[in-house]
Amino acid sequence: MAESAGASSFFPLVVLLLAGSGGSGPRGIQALLCACTSCLQANYTCETDGACMVSIFNLDGMEHHVRTCIPKVELVPAGKPFYCLSSEDLRNTHCCYTDFCNKIDLRVPSGHLKEPEHPSMWGPVELVGIIAGPVFLLFLIIIIVFLVINYHQRVYHNRQRLDMEDPSCEMCLSKDKTLQDLVYDLSTSGSGSGLPLFVQRTVARTIVLQEIIGKGRFGEVWRGRWRGGDVAVKIFSSREERSWFREAEIYQTVMLRHENILGFIAADNKGVHEEYQLPYYDLVPSDPSIEEMRKVVCDQKLRPNIPNWWQSYEALRVMGKMMRECWYANGAARLTALRIKKTLSQLSVQEDVKI
Repeated sequence: MAESAGASSFFPLVVLLLAGSGGSGPRGIQALLCACTSCLQANYTCETDGACMVSIFNLDGMEHHVRTCIPKVELVPAGKPFYCLSSEDLRNTHCCYTDFCNKIDLRVPSGHLKEPEHPSMWGPVELVGIIAGPVFLLFLIIIIVFLVINYHQRVYHNRQRLDMEDPSCEMCLSKDKTLQDLVYDLSTSGSGSGLPLFVQRTVARTIVLQEIIGKGRFGEVWRGRWRGGDVAVKIFSSREERSWFREAEIYQTVMLRHENILGFIAADNKGVHEEYQLPYYDLVPSDPSIEEMRKVVCDQKLRPNIPNWWQSYEALRVMGKMMRECWYANGAARLTALRIKKTLSQLSVQEDVKI
């Protein structure tokens, strides 16, 4: 207020403080006009002594813009007010200080455009189990299929080996075939080796002995019946195994077909084994004590005898070899249980028998 000379009245002095239209700070006393998304009654406009604010965020897959006024008292701290800060994962916010400067459109943060990530219901152990379980099961199925196929192939080849190479005898033992038919087939086949080994065993074990018609140094000759026909059956003594083997080999490898010679049909070793005896029967009493057995087995290191005729049969030869390897005095040199199991399994497949 100023006083002029010679006057008693007072005149007010009005001073206007104007802020620049493009300043970067608050506008002083003059109100700042801003766009306001929630000010429906005021034509979407608000006034403030602070700043205009625009913010964008994503909610449930939809973009939301917020425009409003920020009072000066809420613009704290002075350097970077909290209301003007952006968050990469939540929202993009911008503050400005000119009229309607918050009408601009902001870009939605990249994080809001991603699909929401749900927390996994499975832990590391569960995930490993889910992935490894089916893989292991598939691998196990492949191994089982391979083993089954391999087993059937070995059985098939083993039966082919037993049936030899003569396809003409596949049906030679059909139920309606008589002895005369069998002899005729063998006579006209051009071979003197008789039937395949597997068929020979079947024939020999189905013959019914009738009466003894001769006896000699190597054994006996019987009259037998097979499918309504008479056959001569030569039975060798168990002590003459080599003679039986030699004669059977001659018949099966050399063509012997003559009207004055009996035609060879089959050979088998049913019943050519020695009488069974307990191990060490000739070294210890029938009911030996532990000390007596220890002396024979541990001190003298004696082992049971294996008959030489076992070498004539592959199955018995393998079995005898395995038995000897289990009798070693040094425990580390003996076969393991797994090795024995595998050997018996292979022998079972080769001989087509259950062990």
